[in-house]
Amino acid sequence: MTDTRTVDVDASEDEVQEMGLSTEVLGQWESMLMAVPEAGGDESGYEGILAAIAVAQDPTELDAPWRSEGLQRYRDTPLVITGIRRMPSDYTTGLGWYLMLEAVVKDTGEKVATSVGSLGVVAQLVRAYNLDALPLTVTPRRSKKPSRRGYYAWHLEVSR
Repeated sequence: MTDTRTVDVDASEDEVQEMGLSTEVLGQWESMLMAVPEAGGDESGYEGILAAIAVAQDPTELDAPWRSEGLQRYRDTPLVITGIRRMPSDYTTGLGWYLMLEAVVKDTGEKVATSVGSLGVVAQLVRAYNLDALPLTVTPRRSKKPSRRGYYAWHLEVSR
């Protein structure tokens, strides 16, 4: 039986091992991640930061690039993912990358620029990119209860 739980990229090495992730599997994802364009022309991520600030609708959103809430604001809200870019993670576990994503709120047309680090969501979006499946309509979902270690798993429900 396949384990379908997800962990955040900031999960400990024990949590990654608990998921049964082998070096081989992580290597396979690393090659898929390399196909995704890197955010900005440098490691600073300035391009992604500027993109996120550019879509701010009011002053309370001006710090969006530095907030860790990611998709939390869009939980249970249909989004059309229009683009993704990778950024190196400061964490040494998981895939080693997080994503800057560009999307549109399906019902309002609001443009979204945010980061996401949940391993499951990153994997879904990287695979969608490699399948040339963007734009992709999804609804971010978070588990109703935390894992034993207190993490809430995220995934994207793909619209059919």
